Amino acid sequence: MKLTRCAVVVSAALCLLAVAACGGKPRAGMPVTPTPGSPVPADAVIVDKDQVLTCGEGEGEGQGSAQALCDAIAARTSPEPVSAGQDEERPDPAPTESEEPGLMGWALEEGEPIPVPNPGTGGANPRLLSALLTDFGPARESDAAPGAVVGLPAPVDAASLFIGLRVMSSPLHGPSLCGKWTAGTYMTALRDFDQRGVWIAATQLIHPPDTRDPLVFGESVITGPAEMLDHLADTSGAESCRKLKGDRAGTGAVEPFAVPPLGTKSFAFRITGSRKVPVWQWVEVVRTPRYVLEVRIPNHWPRPRTDPAVLLPRIAAAAYARAEAALT
Repeated sequence: MKLTRCAVVVSAALCLLAVAACGGKPRAGMPVTPTPGSPVPADAVIVDKDQVLTCGEGEGEGQGSAQALCDAIAARTSPEPVSAGQDEERPDPAPTESEEPGLMGWALEEGEPIPVPNPGTGGANPRLLSALLTDFGPARESDAAPGAVVGLPAPVDAASLFIGLRVMSSPLHGPSLCGKWTAGTYMTALRDFDQRGVWIAATQLIHPPDTRDPLVFGESVITGPAEMLDHLADTSGAESCRKLKGDRAGTGAVEPFAVPPLGTKSFAFRITGSRKVPVWQWVEVVRTPRYVLEVRIPNHWPRPRTDPAVLLPRIAAAAYARAEAALT
């Protein structure tokens, strides 16, 4: 059986790799490509020959997830057993050490998922799991971070790490209200509605960056009380998110743009940037009486041949059709 060294953060961090490719400065928790002979930061964990994950810097939305991932990678023991919230348990691969000093990672069988336990308290909901896209054009569900369902309540840090491997947040942050757009609806659900009866399904689809038409995007489908769904789809206050900042990521804003209507309410926006990353993410949110769906396309390099602003409503329409077929 072929074994591959899993660079643990690769699937979740493709959006962040664009920062190095575009010349931007990395933030805490961002993988960067070290130059030959360059010193490795003292707070870095090398997870692959060409990827360094820096830890322990910065504050704001998403930083807890980055630090949790650093802690998980740095641990020299096997991850905790999979919680009872998952359908079945299997032994987690133990981290392996390379002959190269400081090089650590999990040696995974080809196609095996990253061994980060599902922190949910309930068994996976197969109906909700079937609401997630598994393919879109050439993009397919990620082998490293396949679709999963997290039943709340769950530890927020562990859940944000587990879901964040599938649905990528932006590196910018602002007032707490802006987290719904900068980090994602799933983060708001975890923070404000961490209660029984709330379910978060998430997945990542990828067409490898070494192909002619690369594409990476994340999708989440959240179910729960109407009060939560209304809150997640409420766009009031977005005007206060025009002065976002990010550690080593410059500044940006939430910038709405028009998309065809879906569900009972839908809206889309860009998370703009500065310097050499003009847009960090393209996001669409769809509200229905039963769930809130979100699609996030991160900035990544090389870019898809089709403008992400054009791709976004197409992906959202496919995701909406899939969710409606599964949940009605």
